[in-house]
Amino acid sequence: MDWLCIDFLNSDWRDWRGSGRWENRLENQEWLSSFLQTYKLTAPLPIGEECGASLLQLRERLRRMLEAVVRGDRIQEEDLAELNKVLALAPFHMQVLYIDEEGSYIQKHSSSTEGWPLVMAQIAASFAELLAPQHLERIKICDNEDCRWVFYDESRNRVRRWCDDKMCGNLMKVRRFRERKKEKG
Repeated sequence: MDWLCIDFLNSDWRDWRGSGRWENRLENQEWLSSFLQTYKLTAPLPIGEECGASLLQLRERLRRMLEAVVRGDRIQEEDLAELNKVLALAPFHMQVLYIDEEGSYIQKHSSSTEGWPLVMAQIAASFAELLAPQHLERIKICDNEDCRWVFYDESRNRVRRWCDDKMCGNLMKVRRFRERKKEKG
């Protein structure tokens, strides 16, 4: 399942192997272009300094809120108020469109706002949807401290601990094995 807000949160990339390498993908024009294209969003590139700072602030706030949710804590009222301000950047309304000669119609959310304010509001709307009760148990942060990737746990019993069992999962199992071996030896 793809989530706009999760991909946005994961734009804060860290090397899961523990090298300490880190990349703020919000500064990477190729990544931003791909991100916009993936979610069929339109905004001017390159982003300006002020807009870049707003995106970074939004990502930090959403991360803080998500970490509270994963810990089982309440989200701070101030953070909820700021999330609602971002949602208010681009009020949405439902639009009905006629799409073909067979009489088919589709419904589409639409807004008179455009560019990065609209993108930010859509990210916030995706995050608000993620906070719905049916999703809360499925929001996870990778247990690998070097990774901390946000993911949506689609496993039946919702017990996944790592973003990817083959990468972070294997790495953490090897580390634990070596640690136990060192303690015995």
